[in-house]
Amino acid sequence: MSWEKEGKEGSLLKWYDIMEAEKYEYTVGPAGERFFQGLKENKIIGSKCKKCGKVYLPPRIYCEDCFTKIEEYVELKLDDAYLDSFTTIYQDDDGQKLAEPVHIGLLRFKGVNGGLFCYLEGTPKKGGRIRVSNFNYPLRISIE
Repeated sequence: MSWEKEGKEGSLLKWYDIMEAEKYEYTVGPAGERFFQGLKENKIIGSKCKKCGKVYLPPRIYCEDCFTKIEEYVELKLDDAYLDSFTTIYQDDDGQKLAEPVHIGLLRFKGVNGGLFCYLEGTPKKGGRIRVSNFNYPLRISIE
């Protein structure tokens, strides 16, 4: 394998080639591990910046506003959750009509930056309160 580069050292470089990899392993990182551990405990975990107080979901290890390292994790209250938006899918990836339409929604929490995509059960209603019916990933929620 050879690499070709364009540009000067110390400035933006462009690399041209295909990276060969026999095995690829993705890790979710410390914040992701804490998030998935929370799901196993039927909790939704976010991270909180101790400098500015912002809470993020999914959790992250640096505050995107003040660039402070985040080391605090908080359990989000399901009473503060709401359905922000949703879409309905009628066809599969091959364009075949599904037996039943599938609803996908963006779950958000009051006062929290970010959100989670999840499957919706029942009739979706924007702004509706939610109940988590399955904490496996991806989440499944129903609207009350």
